[in-house]
Amino acid sequence: MKNIHVVAHTHWDREWYFSDNEAFIQFSYHMDEVIFALENNELDYYYLDGQLSILDDYLKVYPEKEAKIKELVENNQLFIGPWYTQMDEFVVAGESVVKNLQIGIDMSKRLGGHTALGYLPDSFGQGKDMPKIYNGFGIEDAVFWRGMPSEITKSREFYWTAEDGSKVLTINIRNGYYAGVTLVEGELYQKKEILDIVKQDSAAEVVTLPVGGDQRAVDRGLKTIIAEMNEQFGDEYKIEESNYPHIFNLLRKAKPNLPTVQGEFMSGSVSKIHRSIYSSRYDLKKMNDTIENRLIFQLEPLMLMADDLGVPFKRELLDYIWKLLLKNHAHDSIGGCNTDKTNEMILARYKEADQLSYSTVDYLVRKISESIEGIQENDLVLFNTMPYSRTESYTVEVSTKKEYIQLFDQNQNELNVQILSTEKVYAGEVRRSQSDYDESKYYYIHKMMIEKELEPLSYAIVTVQESDEMIQKEQKENQRTSIENEALKIIFSEGKLSITDKIQEATYENCLYVEESGDEGDTYDYSPAYDDYILQLGFDAAKAVISTGELISTLTLTGDWQVPHDLESRKEQRLDQKINYTIRLMLKKDEKRINMKVTINNQAKDHRMRVVIKTPVQSVSSYADTLFGIVERKNQDPHIQDWRTLGWKEEPTEIYPMIHYANIHDELASWTVMSKGIKEYQIIDQAMHITLFRGVGFLGRPELLRRPGDASGNQYRYIPTPDSQLLGELEMELSLMIETSFDPAKIQKDYQKYSVSVPYYQIQTLNRFTNPIQYFQSNKVDHLNPLQTFSDWSNPNLVFSALELSRDEKWINIRMYNPSLTETIDAQTVVLPASKTVRLIDLNEQVLETYGAVKTVTLGTFKPGEIKTISIER
Repeated sequence: MKNIHVVAHTHWDREWYFSDNEAFIQFSYHMDEVIFALENNELDYYYLDGQLSILDDYLKVYPEKEAKIKELVENNQLFIGPWYTQMDEFVVAGESVVKNLQIGIDMSKRLGGHTALGYLPDSFGQGKDMPKIYNGFGIEDAVFWRGMPSEITKSREFYWTAEDGSKVLTINIRNGYYAGVTLVEGELYQKKEILDIVKQDSAAEVVTLPVGGDQRAVDRGLKTIIAEMNEQFGDEYKIEESNYPHIFNLLRKAKPNLPTVQGEFMSGSVSKIHRSIYSSRYDLKKMNDTIENRLIFQLEPLMLMADDLGVPFKRELLDYIWKLLLKNHAHDSIGGCNTDKTNEMILARYKEADQLSYSTVDYLVRKISESIEGIQENDLVLFNTMPYSRTESYTVEVSTKKEYIQLFDQNQNELNVQILSTEKVYAGEVRRSQSDYDESKYYYIHKMMIEKELEPLSYAIVTVQESDEMIQKEQKENQRTSIENEALKIIFSEGKLSITDKIQEATYENCLYVEESGDEGDTYDYSPAYDDYILQLGFDAAKAVISTGELISTLTLTGDWQVPHDLESRKEQRLDQKINYTIRLMLKKDEKRINMKVTINNQAKDHRMRVVIKTPVQSVSSYADTLFGIVERKNQDPHIQDWRTLGWKEEPTEIYPMIHYANIHDELASWTVMSKGIKEYQIIDQAMHITLFRGVGFLGRPELLRRPGDASGNQYRYIPTPDSQLLGELEMELSLMIETSFDPAKIQKDYQKYSVSVPYYQIQTLNRFTNPIQYFQSNKVDHLNPLQTFSDWSNPNLVFSALELSRDEKWINIRMYNPSLTETIDAQTVVLPASKTVRLIDLNEQVLETYGAVKTVTLGTFKPGEIKTISIER
């Protein structure tokens, strides 16, 4: 006899085709109904979707409800957490997932405690690193629905492992988290059918049946229905009201022979997985990337540095910014599969998080710089917020009274500088006529690249000296057809781009162009136009300008492409829309990497544009970074031909997500594309297709070529989303790295150099608008503490992931991981400036091991994919 455990719950999308405000109104009443049902024995248990953000919003308006919620949680009637928001796992950074759980669990402490359950029922697939993240928070159980292919295991209960040995007991929900609604609303035969369905593929007598759905009201008659079902089908089933902790306890006691599986789950075989949602609303994803990197790699380390110097750490401010960002990480929100009004609110949160985060960085670098003893007018202060040395060129702007400048380090050694541009600016009061301006009140803003070594988590002072005469070389602008550095050469000839790898002595002809195709999909999925017209866009009519310098050389192509304006034009193969573009290819000194900035004025509709990079690599697989590691994926899905015959929900097109990079390699070469916000790639015939953006006009469309059947989102009406056409100017940034071998740790280090800029501040009063708040006076720190020496945590085989101040502000936490799928990294050590008490902690700051007071920190062996957090007493 199967024991059917009914779990009463709701799945609460914060926003979707409705806004979060509209959802909140419903939730404010819904939560009252939940409390009433639990207090009056209408329900024994209720699972509140595993996320705290909806309660966070609720309690800000109804703080008097907090005591009652805490009572219900402590009585094991109401189950909350551990997440702050129900996030998507394929397009956000690993540290965002950690912060999501840290903030969710921390908030749940005051509300009676969290449910230790990895609960993501509706996320569009499951990332391979989730077991080790869950274990890092003491979570050993998980529940999800989408993405699990039946060919991996037939059992709905299994152990899900990661390559480091982490393991969670997992329940894959049959027929979705809403399956049990049939028990409430169906006819008698339908109720029997759902009981028969959910028992299938269950390896144990314990079977889970969730009763709930999107924004579903409390099923107040559930007890009566369960009693009726037991009366009707009691000879075959025992049905009871239950909860997830109880279910997992029963599973462990039963000790069924469960299979063990490993890897990511993104199959559309049994549920829609939306394998091309990674390119929906590129503009929002780019903002997310920018803010993530700033919070992880700049703001929190800078706050820690400032706290050591005497500017207090503001945990509440940091958490507030993180919460804004995390609200946008809900699977619909980050996916961009929303109505325009909802995406406007998502964009508003991004703007708020962006402004708060960069303003905090601006404030802190100014506060510290102006408080440094002996600081002089014109001095430039550079901040390294990473726990390792940086020796590279950085882009900065300085303002001077005179037109020509030199820069010197603290030992009066002249620094290598390349002026990128100089602008003459007026500092006096503005007038209607510039003829009234006082010539003596003009100054110069110099944008430049500066080469300087920076110590870990420190600042360095650079002296800016002015001159009336030109001293240093300026960049040259000419009409040559190539640029080069020590490793690479880019050649533009007859409208085509070629790359020469000078180390391997190989030239790749016409290896970079743009593919333009139709998109008759929706905000969930790319789908080819029914009458497609695919174009290979080159640069035949482009104007090329080349600027060369000692630190960076740039090839700039400007021109326009003719493309179909819309699907009707595409069907008739009319090229009736002009799209202006600018593509900048940049080679920096000592880097084997081509940085690209693509600006496109998009005026076409329902189309997709991809950069195509032709490589020499012979490989059947691609590689991409994951939350804390890498993943190998097949370039061709084995079911690409027979998926319809098998009854899959969508075509398994080999479109894949990347968080920061995608790679293909063989024994001779490794080609990697890194990006700032681009999240989607596909490998076709040795060529990397990187989706720049795609524009579509509807939330959901039915009967797509890639996804037959009902429209996603709302199958009963077309919901126009003109903003998702992304009309207007778009800017994309990516970088191509060519190496002889694949080194995932080195790629992540290069990504950090590429994406994490160096904050800086110049002591000057000429330009009071370098940031929005510099115009106003700021007090100096009374006694700026000496800058503490920080150890260099660089390691050739490990990736630095985060530098945090502990929640109690007594410890500095440094997180690193081994990105390899197969290689174990032997014992590693770091020498501290002085003897300190050191601990090994988990992701939730629980102590795993205490090393005592040491000067040499032994990191120990890192298994493949393993994450470790070292905690050092301040």
